[in-house]
Amino acid sequence: MPSPTVRRVGVAKIRDLLPQVDSNEFSAEIFGSAGVYVVRAAIPDDIIAPWQRAWRDFYDTELSEGRRVNRFNPVAVDEMPPAELAGIHRHPALLDIVEKVFGPDIALYNQRFVIKDRHSRGPVFFHQDFPYHTGWPFKASMFVPLSEVSPRNGGMIFYPGTHQFGYLGDAGEINPAILGPDWPTLSPNLQPGDVVLMNSLTWHGSNPHVAGPDRILADIIYQPADDPSGVALLRGNWRTEVFLDRKEPNVFLRSRVSRLSEMQREIDQLRTQQDQAKHFPG
Repeated sequence: MPSPTVRRVGVAKIRDLLPQVDSNEFSAEIFGSAGVYVVRAAIPDDIIAPWQRAWRDFYDTELSEGRRVNRFNPVAVDEMPPAELAGIHRHPALLDIVEKVFGPDIALYNQRFVIKDRHSRGPVFFHQDFPYHTGWPFKASMFVPLSEVSPRNGGMIFYPGTHQFGYLGDAGEINPAILGPDWPTLSPNLQPGDVVLMNSLTWHGSNPHVAGPDRILADIIYQPADDPSGVALLRGNWRTEVFLDRKEPNVFLRSRVSRLSEMQREIDQLRTQQDQAKHFPG
């Protein structure tokens, strides 16, 4: 843990960066220091509008009533979107931004949607994404809003500069109080067409939805094409001769996650038995 003096110098530098991380022009240098960057009007209206229509159709027909809500991550949409939405990650305007960070050889790690609808109004705790990934930590999420986004409808909260701490040794809810009360946060208001790029090690969470439209974000994870966990080459050439088969679920025969899952199943079974015993005594 750095001394308070060293940390305070770092906080001052991060605070000075904040006005520079929101612009119509992306800066790889500023992104490298801040770990997050808002690019305004990155996607033209004539591209965003069809995506929004496709989302409304998808939501109304597939998600509105019967969405499969993940109890551990309610904001994540597990249903497969239509091709028009599933291919958002390939848009050249997004790849042009990412190329400034990763260079000309770019691969996809994952794309999904994270939403705040009637099934998932609550906040998301502060965390970093890398502990949930495979491959190397040099990854970045591009958040592409298909709705208005604000702190009132569940907008994201970022701790700029926290990617510089690296991997924290575990996955779960981070305690931001260790940063001290003066570490700056960023919770931008976004319009469809704006995007946010975030280093996968940056600490972030989201506000609860208290008012306004459902918050709809495409969450695209990009990485260099030398990472063996890539699932598709998006630009340039592959720079790895080995690939990790992420469809294989049993990389570990036993792990912390598998043990926690086993314990949760046992707890759920015991609770069910207790409930049944209360309603149907001996």
